[in-house]
Amino acid sequence: MTPMTTSHTATNIPPLQHVVIGGGSWGTAIGVALMRGGQSVTMLVRDSATISLLAGGKCRQLPDLEPVAPLSATLDPACLATADAIYVVVPVSATRQILGVIAAHARPHTPVILCAKGIVADAEHGGLIMTELAAADMRDCPVMILSGPSFADEVLMGLPAAITLATNDAAAGQRIQNAFADGNIRLYVNDDLGGVAIGGAMKNVIAIAAGCAVGLGLGDNAKAAIITRGLAEIARFATAMGARQETVYGLSGAGDLALSCAGPHSRNMAYGLALGKGETPDPRLAEGRHSVAALSARAAKMDLDLPITTAVDRVINHGDNLADVVAGLLARKVGTE
Repeated sequence: MTPMTTSHTATNIPPLQHVVIGGGSWGTAIGVALMRGGQSVTMLVRDSATISLLAGGKCRQLPDLEPVAPLSATLDPACLATADAIYVVVPVSATRQILGVIAAHARPHTPVILCAKGIVADAEHGGLIMTELAAADMRDCPVMILSGPSFADEVLMGLPAAITLATNDAAAGQRIQNAFADGNIRLYVNDDLGGVAIGGAMKNVIAIAAGCAVGLGLGDNAKAAIITRGLAEIARFATAMGARQETVYGLSGAGDLALSCAGPHSRNMAYGLALGKGETPDPRLAEGRHSVAALSARAAKMDLDLPITTAVDRVINHGDNLADVVAGLLARKVGTE
């Protein structure tokens, strides 16, 4: 992953017209970061209440944060027709529907930046990563992936973050990178879209496992082991899918995994922590719980051994006892690293 250097300043390059689809915490954070860089931003949202909140600089999911700059929002997808860049910041399960809306309204060749981290169920393959999901629907628009270690509340507060923009269109990628250059998000460009998408999807599952270990009281050694072996699972799956291993060890892989496993600030870690303590976690907490079944199914179709991923799937989707699943993991035959 090589950073792309630019000489961009807000005064010598005209701003782009960005449309951010989704008025949740991460969509709002992206919109605010772009505005800090002098960009023009419209939020495409699904209800009038969100429009009012954004106009007041507030985010429904982060009500305790100080108000940020007001954001212009609309319910009308006609705004896509004038967009220079479109960010899809909706749950993974809603991505396919939104891609259809974009195809109906956006101009050809408008970059579409996918910002959700996950994998969707598919009868033929078991699961589809975001790039595969977009391949059939976005033939006329370059698809990019935005992923990396980034808590939305910190971005909204103006704290710095470094994340990956994956794209096969170098010129379009540089325009997006330039658009963020004067804000508090620093983008590093990478052309391994599959690797970046896989890192974002799988780190959520490993973070649930790490949270379970902490909730069970297994100690820091066990948590470190899960993170390290989890990273090996991400690399195994990514390389089998044709991605580059070095991408796994960059911002969108190891970087995002480290952040997601740091503590309960991470929704996936918090979900696993509740499971480990024997509590009923809020199902809205974690993206990983929605992806793990499809991820496990895809790995099975490919005959890949992903023991941590499989264990999380067994606990969440098959009702297996967590303590028994952990005992099974510890009883696995040892091998080489």
